[in-house]
Amino acid sequence: MDGTRYQLKLFIGDAPSGTDSGVGAASSHSFSVQWPTPDPAELANRELIRPFGPSPASRGIVPYTAAWYDELEQKRYQQHGAWLNTALEFGRHPGESLLLLGPGIGSDALRYTRTGTQVTIGLTHADYPEVVRQNLERHALPVQIENIIGHELPFMDGTFDIVMWNALFDDQPPEPARIRELFRVLKAGGKVIGLFPARYDAGYWQDLFLPLQWLYWHRPADPATGPKTSVSQLRRTFAGFESFKAAKRHLRRSELPHPWRILPLVVLQRFLGRVLVFKAFKPLSARTGFSLPLAA
Repeated sequence: MDGTRYQLKLFIGDAPSGTDSGVGAASSHSFSVQWPTPDPAELANRELIRPFGPSPASRGIVPYTAAWYDELEQKRYQQHGAWLNTALEFGRHPGESLLLLGPGIGSDALRYTRTGTQVTIGLTHADYPEVVRQNLERHALPVQIENIIGHELPFMDGTFDIVMWNALFDDQPPEPARIRELFRVLKAGGKVIGLFPARYDAGYWQDLFLPLQWLYWHRPADPATGPKTSVSQLRRTFAGFESFKAAKRHLRRSELPHPWRILPLVVLQRFLGRVLVFKAFKPLSARTGFSLPLAA
């Protein structure tokens, strides 16, 4: 490591045009802010997409240390999260530009960058900039950081080949204004990869078929806190995109009633998965300034 530092710059309003707000850039527009330190157990559970509970990190590991970040990154892509490697297409986009929304602690950004993808992280009020910065500064990797205020994205039209949007913990459902911005900043033929809480997941079917389950079993809380959605809703919301693909992933046996646990988990997650992986493309025929129509 060569000592490169990652400096997070915050702007009042939109980022100044032409300003490089990436790693290590200095600007008179930047200012320091005291960010609240999040509960490490909550942040760890978010990273591993598991119901809130005791910290999943090993005992004795101090939160926000290098060992803590490394362990969470390793666990994120193992066992229940092994599907993320394929779903997020790590290693399939070397040399391409990617905008990452909902970065968590930055694990996905690191994995994309290590496989040659040019990553820009978009931070919103719902993220923890200092946590992301602290994790990224340990690695000499060229990750750009931009701050996003409201729905407008501070990027020129047709900037990115891919937008990866982790909406599992967003406090609002996907809104047409944000989708139009994703459409605008994507190149023609560009892809959006989204992770959304699935409406018809294990919890939905348990409540439907086991209405008295509270008498004999308390199912764990949902692992994602964002508004749940369905494939049909996303297809309407992403009107203007094409070649839709969707799949359910992510399920733990502990989230299922005991009789259901005898079935293969790899099969169950495709029908009862908690995460909806949604992919769509911006048409090749779309002009750079094309305006995405409002969803019905």
